[in-house]
This record gives sequence, structure tokens and C-alpha cells, in this order.
Amino acid sequence: MATAVEAPASNTAEGPTSHTQNQLDSLAKLREPFLPTQISKLPKIWCGKCNKAPYKVCDDHTRQRCNECDSKMTTGHLHLDYVGHAELTGRLLEADPLWTWEPMAFDADGLPKFDQNGGLWIRLTVAGHTRLGYGDSQGKTGPNAVKEAIGDALRNAGMRFGAALTLWSKTDMDEANAQKKTMSTEPSREDRLEDLYGLMQKRWGHLEGLRAVKVQVGEESFHESQVHDQAGQVRLFGELIDDRIRELVEAEKTQRFIKAMRAGWNNVAAAEKNLEEARAKGLVDVTIPFGTPEVPTRIEDLLVNRIAELKGESGGQPPADPDSQDPIDLLMAQVQRHWGDFTELTKDMAEAGRRNQLLREVEGPVGGWVPFGDMVTARIAELKEQARQAEQNAHQSERSAA
Repeated sequence: MATAVEAPASNTAEGPTSHTQNQLDSLAKLREPFLPTQISKLPKIWCGKCNKAPYKVCDDHTRQRCNECDSKMTTGHLHLDYVGHAELTGRLLEADPLWTWEPMAFDADGLPKFDQNGGLWIRLTVAGHTRLGYGDSQGKTGPNAVKEAIGDALRNAGMRFGAALTLWSKTDMDEANAQKKTMSTEPSREDRLEDLYGLMQKRWGHLEGLRAVKVQVGEESFHESQVHDQAGQVRLFGELIDDRIRELVEAEKTQRFIKAMRAGWNNVAAAEKNLEEARAKGLVDVTIPFGTPEVPTRIEDLLVNRIAELKGESGGQPPADPDSQDPIDLLMAQVQRHWGDFTELTKDMAEAGRRNQLLREVEGPVGGWVPFGDMVTARIAELKEQARQAEQNAHQSERSAA
């Protein structure tokens, strides 16, 4: 029977409270006060009327240069002390040169995933310990919004380690006092409708965010309120949100289908399956950029032509890249296959018209370059004349036999 061996006793505390002295020193470094030169002033409008005014100043206040923050804005604002991204990064490096952060989740493209409010959850790791943080873009858009959200999340997570904690406490008190001023009167129905309408515009491209707005609109009985859509037309608020949600749902379905279509581009079975799915889901008339130069092309046309190529019906041409194949090459391959059938050539002409390829110069059957439409039109007329002549000859033969 095997003899059990007792593990040696640990000389450090067990569990999550275990720290080395170096870790304790690093974490203590984070809690050191920042120098006054490292602290900035962030102006924040506390007046609700100014926030809603077109130029961010209401009748109760004036716009002027502020001596403290050097901003020209409404006098109805206060100042929040904060530590900027660069200053916090410097403190993190002083505490732990190997500090790191990562997002809580990633999207389909492998990028940090933002929630329906445009915010970002992160994990900040310093001296072997991790804290969560959350940041948003403070109303900014574009690349600046991403950088602002990351910086805000790092400051928020750093506060969990004690970085600039006294500043956060003062900021919370200042914002609370500002909210008391703005909440002294109950907002009117008109103001609340305007708030929800602005929230809808901010989340116009976010499906889950719009669904949350829809819930608020229903709970506060604004579904039948009249608002303006993107084109300036008067619409019912609830119907406008419902229509946009449907658009985003359809757009998501289309993007998923296109991704699957590209994944199966070089497999005939996958292409045929995608064609069936496109027809079942009503996606055949959806157009996507295709070719060089890019031309809007129907999904059904794209898949039908691709299946023909993969089955060897395109004259043995090598598989084409869906992002590089010239549409005129596909049309010429179809015309070659249908050269003796004026019915199919007529369909090719219609497809060329949809793709704006009728005037493209191509090499004619007897040499020389001619517009694609002229070449096919001449061939259709030739085939019809041949069919007419054949029909006349058949009638003459019948009369001769009689």
C-alpha cells in the first residue's frame, strides 16, 4: 500500500488574500495621490435646460470663457477633477511594468465587444491581481469614441485598485449635487419624449439598444406619439422603432448568409445549398458589390453563375474569386454557352442591363471590339432569322409533298 506524503506547510496566507511583498508594494503605489499637475479639470453641464438647448446654453445662463477650465461654454456647468489616460498609464507602469488589460468579450471580428449602450467591460491586471472596469465614450463617435471608452474603462478599473480614489469620491459628490439641481423639477412629457427620441437616434444602428428603447417607449406610453423619421416624415414613434428593428434583423440575416456564401464559394454542393437558402429566404434580389470595378450584383445571379463555373460549364476556366471576377467575363461565358439559343441570349441581355454592362467593349465573334449589347442583339436577330427561314423551308417542303 502506497504511503501518503504530507505536503509542506505554506509560509504565506492561503486563498485569494495571499500576496507577496512586491505585490503589496505595487498595489500600494497605485493608491498614492496624484500630483496637482497630473489632475485635469473636466467641464460638465449641470443645467438640464442648457443640455437640451440647440447651442448648449439656455435663457437662464450665458456663454462665456471659464477661468478655471478655459472653455467657452454655458455658466451652468461645474468641474470634475480627473486623471487622464496618459497619467494613469504612467502610474500603472510605475506599479507594475507588466500590467495588462483585456476586454471581457470579443465580437465576431475578434475585436473588443461593446454592449448595447456603447460601453466596454474590461479586466485590468496589475501585480498578478485582476479587477473589472467599465467605460463609455461620453457621447463621442468614430475612432475617438473607442479610445475614450478604453481610457474611461482603465480609469474605472484603476479606481478598484485605489488609483485616484479620492478624486472619484469628490467627482461622485459633485455629480450628485448637480443631479439634485436638474432633478428639482419633474421633466415634462415633451422633454421626456425628446430624451427618448435622442436615445433612439444614438442607438439607431444597435439592434439590442433599440429593443431596450422600444420597451421604454411602451412603458411610458409614447408609442402613439408623433416624431420625424430620417427623411423628415411624421411617423408614430413606436412604428418607427419597429420598422428600424426589422431592418436591422434583416441586415443581420443577410450578412450571415453572405458570410456562409463566401465560405462555400469553391464548393459546388455548398453553393447549391446557398442558392436554395437564398430563394427560400427571399434574398435572391439582394445586391452585393462584385467584380473589379465593383458592380451591384444580385445574389441569385452570382450563385447561378458560380455553380455553372464549378460544374465545368464555363469552358474550363479556373475558380473565380467573388471579389475579383469581372462581371463582363461571366456574361461572356454565359453568351458562349447560349450562342445557339436566342431565348437564353435574351435573358443574358436582361442580366447585362441589370449590371450596367451593355456598353462594355468585348471582342466580337469575327474579330474587332464591339459593345456587348450590340453583339448579343445582332446574334439574337441572326438566330430569329434562321428560325424564320427554317420554318418557311418546312412549309414549302410540306406543300411540295402534298
